[in-house]
Amino acid sequence: MVDLGILFLRLSFSILMILGHGIPKLLDPQSHINFIEILFHTGPLSAPLAYLSISAETLFQMLIAVGLFTRISALISAVNMLVALLSLMFIRWEPFPIYEKALLYFSVYLSLVFAGAGKYSLDAYIRG
Repeated sequence: MVDLGILFLRLSFSILMILGHGIPKLLDPQSHINFIEILFHTGPLSAPLAYLSISAETLFQMLIAVGLFTRISALISAVNMLVALLSLMFIRWEPFPIYEKALLYFSVYLSLVFAGAGKYSLDAYIRG
């Protein structure tokens, strides 16, 4: 039953991230680049940072969903959510309801770093 729970977490959170955050940023990456530049004042690093974030919200979510390279994908996603969380808390000074979603995603991804993909995953299939 634990492995079914991990499968549900992997699928639900990765699909929600792709649909709610990844695809909109893929369709309009320039607005995300501009957002990062305004928020962090990163100059020419804004585009690479934006594309790393977009990758964390799309490519690495697909890997989490199928359970391939799950721990490293979840770690990358957790770091992405930690940056979002800290920027909402300490740069924009948003109230808890605004950054609660980033905290939830961070918590799930960090849990997957420790738990792994579970039995129903490509990681488990490859390990045999």
